[in-house]
Amino acid sequence: MSSVPLSKPHVPSFDEAWLARNAEALLMPNRRVVDSHFHMWDFGDPPYFGNSYRQDAQAAGIVKSIFLECTMGYRDSGPADFRTVGEIEFAAAQAKQWSLPNIAVASAIVGMVDMTLGSAIEGILDAMKSAADGRFRGVRIRAAQDDDPAVGYGANGVPAGFLLQPQTQSALKVLQRDGCSLDAYTFHTQLADVTTVASKFPDLPIVVNHAGAPIGTGQYAGRRTEVFDAWKAEMTALARCPNVTMKIGGFGITRINIVSAKGRDVPPGSDEVAGLIRPWFDVCIDAFGPNRCMFGSNFPVDKSTMGMTTLVNAISRVASGLSESEASDLFAGTAERFYRI
Repeated sequence: MSSVPLSKPHVPSFDEAWLARNAEALLMPNRRVVDSHFHMWDFGDPPYFGNSYRQDAQAAGIVKSIFLECTMGYRDSGPADFRTVGEIEFAAAQAKQWSLPNIAVASAIVGMVDMTLGSAIEGILDAMKSAADGRFRGVRIRAAQDDDPAVGYGANGVPAGFLLQPQTQSALKVLQRDGCSLDAYTFHTQLADVTTVASKFPDLPIVVNHAGAPIGTGQYAGRRTEVFDAWKAEMTALARCPNVTMKIGGFGITRINIVSAKGRDVPPGSDEVAGLIRPWFDVCIDAFGPNRCMFGSNFPVDKSTMGMTTLVNAISRVASGLSESEASDLFAGTAERFYRI
């Protein structure tokens, strides 16, 4: 089974007029922010390219950003295994077109390869490096899996235990050898698999997406305390692996369901968002430390629930107890070190 999504995923829409109903000024206008996780695509409503992202980023003080694969721009011809290289070409072109001296769109690019190819991914990685104009850093594995149709990704998903399968492990060995990084998107129920991978490949830099993705919908709806306790235990174990870093963001993903726009006439403000995310944020910081945590907007997905400035303000609120150097790591330094930007 290919680990490359079979089709472009469904993504939520966002409404600029609705977001404007509760627009905020930036709380910390002099703070440098690096966004470790954003997407660009034309299969949302409306499309979201580098010009749209740059506008959001500038308003929130973001100076650098990392583009994460999202099945956008694949080649429609040539060898099937190399078609994902088209996404790297797309992101690099957007970076050149829309970056300014004070805001780098796609300072680094993270792509997608079919991990079931095992060691044969090396040629694809070389092609991605050539296509990225110096921006390619690694790949993302979307290993988030659940048997509940309301939670899992169906035909676009992967089987249980995907990270531990022999071919995936062979591909991870290539990533480690080639100096690439791994972005791992799993639900909280697969964090133990990430711990196993991190222990087996200690020289592979791994960053976990979306704060470990604690599920809040489907069969997990109404079980927030139970999920939190299980997630916290796995996060604590994972943090013992020194090669693992954590992205703090993705709280507006419908499957996570920590911040929701459902039924709201007005978007949540940063004070409300801060209250919702604080318990999860505190666990991330306590387990990994600010020097192993990084801010990631997950825009435009999370833009369906809040504006970029609201999100950055909310993170500033929950991070108010950090020292200046710790906050600098969380908002910029950790991402700059991890992605070498």
